[in-house]
Amino acid sequence: MFSLGVKHINTTPYYAQESLAERVNRNLKSALNVFHHNSHKLSDEDLPWLGFAFNTASHESTNATPDSLFLGREIISPLECRRNLSTEDAKNSVSGTDLSFWTRAYRNLKAARNRAAHIYNNGRKAHSLKFGDPVMYKIQLVSCKPHNLTSKLMVRWSEPVIIAKTVNGNNVLLANTDTGVFIRRAHVSQLKA
Repeated sequence: MFSLGVKHINTTPYYAQESLAERVNRNLKSALNVFHHNSHKLSDEDLPWLGFAFNTASHESTNATPDSLFLGREIISPLECRRNLSTEDAKNSVSGTDLSFWTRAYRNLKAARNRAAHIYNNGRKAHSLKFGDPVMYKIQLVSCKPHNLTSKLMVRWSEPVIIAKTVNGNNVLLANTDTGVFIRRAHVSQLKA
């Protein structure tokens, strides 16, 4: 990664957040479930068609299709190849040099981002944790039948630790209160004073 100029950043463990990749995976799983709920054996044969469907569907955040944003024009579907394309269809195509199309898509994307940020931040308060504060972190519980462990009966919070370093606004490094040795990285939503 160093030779390619890639900076590796570790994420906070057990703090999965939705991303665009997760959204695409969720849509793909739903589509595969609809088309192959009876027979799972041939589900991989429809992946190109599902990819085509996703790339030619209008997105809510940009009000445009991924193909028009990437290529500057709409893709011709196999159904359109079978019929006679008129001059009206050519007029409705997106021009790669039309700046108003790109400006409108960018403006729509910013508005969608602001709406999502407003919904996410609604009712949230800034945390008051700082360097040196004693906290407990949430333990991720896993049942284990061979060892007769049930997650419902396990302790949910750790022994007290201290905040040794703030990585960024909401991620901190936790250390042992006695030795000062780093234990783990955590998001502030996983901490309790």
